[in-house]
Amino acid sequence: MLTSIVTLALFGILLLMLETFLPGMIAGTIGTLSLLTALWLTLTADDFGDWSGGQRATLAIGILLATSISLFVWLKYFVVKFFRRSLLLETEMKGTANAVFNTPLGSQGISITELRPLGYADFGGKRYEVRCQTGHASAGAKLEVIAIEFGSLLVRAI
Repeated sequence: MLTSIVTLALFGILLLMLETFLPGMIAGTIGTLSLLTALWLTLTADDFGDWSGGQRATLAIGILLATSISLFVWLKYFVVKFFRRSLLLETEMKGTANAVFNTPLGSQGISITELRPLGYADFGGKRYEVRCQTGHASAGAKLEVIAIEFGSLLVRAI
């Protein structure tokens, strides 16, 4: 029976480690159920009839500690160190929003599309994505740049 409990516990730990790569929570759910079954067998199996309650509790706490420590080590060192490049994006955006848009504040242009509140406008022969401060502007409306945001210009209809 002890081999079955150890096998269930190791299988559960392995499935919880696989959950870091497999989507859908299936491996994690089965791993958790496997660990709970190992704990339940530890506390209720008749094969441990000559064991005291303290010995059974010690084995159950040992399973919980082994699971916690192995998952902590797995997540802290192995997943982050070995798979960091494939799992994390480490790109930084340097500079300001003004470096992306060469239009000064107060410059005027014409909306190319209807702004509800997002759309496109022409400023100095260049097409930009804009956001209308008032929420709506028709196509062909005259616009003025009032702020520069990352990704778009904030404009208002004149």
